[in-house]
Amino acid sequence: MTNLERMTAAATELFKLNVSNAGVSQLLRDYSVEEIERQLLYLPYRKAKRPNAFIIEAVRGKYSPPKEFTYAKYLPTVSAASHGMDEDPELAFGPSAPDPEQS
Repeated sequence: MTNLERMTAAATELFKLNVSNAGVSQLLRDYSVEEIERQLLYLPYRKAKRPNAFIIEAVRGKYSPPKEFTYAKYLPTVSAASHGMDEDPELAFGPSAPDPEQS
């Protein structure tokens, strides 16, 4: 995907959030498309009451990922580990449980 295509996709997502034309133009002019994409990725994990205003501040402030985003990234790994060979939850997480990081 070219940079222009990425900028167009980011603008489309910002418009879906009801960010104004001026807001979209300003973000695309002053900030990297990578930062905008990153903040759009994090947005569903935030408890933003006004997503259109929040996304602008998040891009400007280069907000770090919310803990819910970080947790969600590792959830499949934890889930897979809990469905190991032994279905007993006490045994699956006991001292003899296989280390999911070693797999």
